[in-house]
Amino acid sequence: MFSLTVPNMAAKITRTIFRDREVDEDRFAIVKYGVEIFLVNVTKGITVYLAAALLGMIWQTLIVHLSYLMIRRHSFGLHAKTSLGCTITSVVVFVVLPYFVKEVQLSGWMIVFISALILLNIAIFSPSDTENMPLFNAQKRHILRRKSVINTIIVLSFIPLVPFLEIKNLVLYGAFLQSILIHPYTYKIMKRSYNNYEKI
Repeated sequence: MFSLTVPNMAAKITRTIFRDREVDEDRFAIVKYGVEIFLVNVTKGITVYLAAALLGMIWQTLIVHLSYLMIRRHSFGLHAKTSLGCTITSVVVFVVLPYFVKEVQLSGWMIVFISALILLNIAIFSPSDTENMPLFNAQKRHILRRKSVINTIIVLSFIPLVPFLEIKNLVLYGAFLQSILIHPYTYKIMKRSYNNYEKI
C-alpha cells in the first residue's frame, strides 16, 4: 500500500524543494526520481530492521549489513528486479539467515579458508555491473577493483581481532554474501546479464 503512495509523496517533496524557484520538467523528474529511490530505501530499511527487532536480531543484522555494505560500496553486484523482491530478499539474507549462521562453529582454519575464497572472488570478479549500470570505463573498473580488495582486507582483518564467535561469523557471512552477489555463476543462475560493458 505504501509503495503505491511513494510517487505521490516524492512529487510533493520535490515540489517543496523547488517551491521558491522555476524548474523545467526534466530537472523536476530527475529530482523526483532520486526522492522516490530514497523513500523506497527507507521503507526497505524499516522493514528489515523491524523484522530484526521481532527476532531480537538488530545488532546482528547491523553487523552483517555493515560488513556487506563496506565491500559492496565499490564491488557492486546483483540487485533484485523489483522493490518487493528486494525487500523480501533483504529480510531473508540480513535477518533470517544470520539467525542461523551466528551460532555455527567454525575452526580457525575454516575461517582462514573462507576468508581466502572471499578475497579471491573479490579480486577476480569485482566490480560486477548490471544491465542498468554497465561499467564502460576500464580505468574506473580497475580503481573500483583495487578499492574493493582493500575494503575486503579491512573487513576480514577485523575477524581475528574479535574474541566473540558470533561476531566473527556475522562479519564473515556479510563478506561472503557480497562475494556471492558478484560471482558470474550467481548471475547465470539468476539469468542476468554479466559484464554488461562488453555487450555494447
